[in-house]
Amino acid sequence: MYLVRKWNEIMGPKDERLEAEENKAAKVSGYILLIGSILSLYYSIMLNQVAYTTDNPILTGLGENVVPVQLPLTLTILIAGIATIAMQTKSGFFSSRKRFAEIDSMPWDYVSIFAVFCGAVIGILTCTMRIVAEIQIVGFEHVAWLGDLAIGVIFFGMGFAIGFAAIALSIHDAIKRRREIERELEA
Repeated sequence: MYLVRKWNEIMGPKDERLEAEENKAAKVSGYILLIGSILSLYYSIMLNQVAYTTDNPILTGLGENVVPVQLPLTLTILIAGIATIAMQTKSGFFSSRKRFAEIDSMPWDYVSIFAVFCGAVIGILTCTMRIVAEIQIVGFEHVAWLGDLAIGVIFFGMGFAIGFAAIALSIHDAIKRRREIERELEA
């Protein structure tokens, strides 16, 4: 609770108009995620059902000819995220907080913190999930702890770099679009 209160103090109040735009983008993203997830799940069920009824296990050579379920699910997540960012950028903002609603220059401290957060989440998640997978596959005593940690560090670096570039580009485009909208309103 303390962290939420502190975050709200730092970020300041929300702009109601921008919050409404943000909610529209989140709603569209939610629908994309829901529909894409249902279609991916249904595809998975049908793959398993056909494989079972025809006595053709997917986890054999036959599986190489099948589109893996992860592909449509991953595409769904990417499309939902891109749609949200695109809608917000098109509206000329990237945050509904008044502190960032009408900025004219890049907030590099915010971009850096965002990138560190992205990197940390991806690095910790990668390391943890690899450890969990190894425990299930090779057993606890054969887990490559240092290797998993090294991969987590590498993924932290990649997540940081991609997060930094993505948020900086998004903010830059939002500032540029907001200025275009302001010029159109003045004309």
